[in-house]
Amino acid sequence: MSGNHIKISALAIIYNEEHNIREYLDNMSFADEIVVVDSYSTDSTPNIIKQEYPHVKFYQRVFDDFSSQRNYTLNLATNDWVTFFDADERITPKGTQEIVNTVNSNPEEVSLWVKRVFYYEGKPLVNNNFNEDRTARIFRRSKCRYSDKLVHEKLTIDGRSRVLKHAIEHYSFINKEDFLQKRLQYSKLKAKEFYNEGVTTNIFHFTVRPAFRFFKYYILKFGFVNGKRGYEIARILGYHVYMRYVYLREMNAACKKILVIQQKMIGDVLASSSICNTLKAEYPSSQIDYLVYNFTTPVVENNPNIDNIIPFEDRYRKSKPAFFKFLNKIRKTKYDTVIDAYGKWESGIITSFSGAKKRIGYKKWYTSFFYNNTITPDKTVSGSALYHRMQLAGAATGKTHSVVYPKIYLTENEEENAIKQMKEKLNMQLPVIMISVLGSDNIKSLPAKEMAKVIDLICENCNAQLLFNYIPSQTEAAKEIYNLCSPKTQSRIFFDFYFKDLRALLAILGQCNALIGNEGGAVNMAKALGVPTFTIFSPWINKSSWNMLTDDDLHMALHLKDYFPEIYGDNHPKEFKDQSLELYNKMTLNLFEDDLKLFLSRVMKQLEDQDPLLSHKESI
Repeated sequence: MSGNHIKISALAIIYNEEHNIREYLDNMSFADEIVVVDSYSTDSTPNIIKQEYPHVKFYQRVFDDFSSQRNYTLNLATNDWVTFFDADERITPKGTQEIVNTVNSNPEEVSLWVKRVFYYEGKPLVNNNFNEDRTARIFRRSKCRYSDKLVHEKLTIDGRSRVLKHAIEHYSFINKEDFLQKRLQYSKLKAKEFYNEGVTTNIFHFTVRPAFRFFKYYILKFGFVNGKRGYEIARILGYHVYMRYVYLREMNAACKKILVIQQKMIGDVLASSSICNTLKAEYPSSQIDYLVYNFTTPVVENNPNIDNIIPFEDRYRKSKPAFFKFLNKIRKTKYDTVIDAYGKWESGIITSFSGAKKRIGYKKWYTSFFYNNTITPDKTVSGSALYHRMQLAGAATGKTHSVVYPKIYLTENEEENAIKQMKEKLNMQLPVIMISVLGSDNIKSLPAKEMAKVIDLICENCNAQLLFNYIPSQTEAAKEIYNLCSPKTQSRIFFDFYFKDLRALLAILGQCNALIGNEGGAVNMAKALGVPTFTIFSPWINKSSWNMLTDDDLHMALHLKDYFPEIYGDNHPKEFKDQSLELYNKMTLNLFEDDLKLFLSRVMKQLEDQDPLLSHKESI
């Protein structure tokens, strides 16, 4: 055994495990860290963990599927080596020692597999395929990830593996009823997996497959040697196969499959999620899938109106074989309707190749190649970015839908973690304002000197703490603005407030009292979280397209055209893109100073109405 001690994190996903959780946590006591993710248990499991095992890192997350839940839990671990045992699995003392010794020896293998002995009604099963089972339960999370299968998720391993000598004990089935309910849960998940793959049912699925499953376990795998217990298990396994196709048939009969495509930036992805929300309200039993760039997925995670987020990866553009494989996957899903909110050649090809009966998109000269139902965007309306998306939704439903601003859905854990992080660095008795100091590039960013004046004015008119929002590549530009601010203002700026990822940023933003700054994704995210915004539009961006929710006191927006309409005349702002930097010089603080003061007074008044001591966040 090596003298090194390599730390191990013990991970678990659980639901209603009050009868197992104490033994599991005691069994994992060898680990340096224990992380448990609960799917909002309705029994006493959460209380047992919080009260009796305070050292355990306890989280809750709505269960979607096993792979997603496990990958979410992996991200919470702090150590590279992890164990991922189920709550009903037990490691023997010799097995524990073998795991610790193997990990401490710094093995070349990145995953360790264990054999499992299954127990049913308190006794082990013998001579059957259950005890042939081997599974990877100890691995390096930097080298392993769970696949996207909904049930019987597979660990994708980048490296070598080995099987450990000592088996674990698996108390998976308490009794016949418990075993049946678990198998039916797997039946539903497997049916959903088949449904997503476009599988349809036939008589073979309801007769031959269940019968063979019974025969395979009971006869071929010698299940009969377990007596009555073996016969009960064989019957339930056959019934489990039968029911997966019953559930699949019900899904195929009741559900529409709809794909919405929006391959663009965060603001657009958030805006087009309103299509998903509208369609789910119209067709509650439908399957709504959303195809977006993988870096934009955080803004639509946990949206209850989206069944599957389909990431469009950069490799699909770089490799034709990868793109065609992706197209084939889309086609196999057999969508009834595809709505292309992006409207480019790439998304048009995906729409056309899907084979959907109804293919909807914006009307352009080339779109007849891709769509059989097109809409002409009404460019005369205010807030057209969302209105156009409701036109697309209407083409699918045959109805006219009112515009409703999209929402971002945060989990309780995300909000709690955000509050905890803010309490560590900020005074939660004082207002917190996020500053969108920079746009996505220099032609979408107020010049540094003018932005510094804006920030100084904020600090002169309210006692707020300021969080700078920028991406890592913009650090130097953000520092330039910080250095141009007055020393008093600098003392109120938390320049290096760290956001682990986009979801963490969203959770922090959701706790802020306002967002002020350049138009862009951050503004749209703030509005979707119900956070008041003061937006400065770039001279070449069309304010009327994205200026939504400004009919109430919580949101204000301004554009150079508001002050110098003669510059634009009847021309669209996009025609001034090449002149943006020059036109920005006209966008000085004195033009909108009064508007900004009015906005700040409204935000402060709102806080005072909620809590005179501005301490409302303590109880969130």
